Amino acid sequence: MENCTTALIQTENSPRVAQVGITRCKPEMKDYCFHGQCVYIVDLDEHYCRCDVGFSGVRCVHSELVRQPLSKEYVALTVIVVLLFLIAISIASYYICRRYRNKKRRANASEYKEVGAL
Repeated sequence: MENCTTALIQTENSPRVAQVGITRCKPEMKDYCFHGQCVYIVDLDEHYCRCDVGFSGVRCVHSELVRQPLSKEYVALTVIVVLLFLIAISIASYYICRRYRNKKRRANASEYKEVGAL
């Protein structure tokens, strides 16, 4: 057994986890796994696929539709950015309303000019 190492695996036929010897697959088995690495389980005399991230199945054929949940840092950053955006919109709305009211007051003040004595 060249390049033999041990690993804990659980197979479909065996619900328990066992320590087994594994080695690389033979060169003719290089395309056995579609999206992953082929390994040969010596003790069980079986080929097994270690799937790449995002793939699953016996031969790593199925693309996983559900990704891992977002990290806490990403969620926190998103919340902070949204809050800053809302604060910016609030400040802008306040100054727009204030400017509009000042314009309205000036317009009203110019309508009611004091009439001078004759």
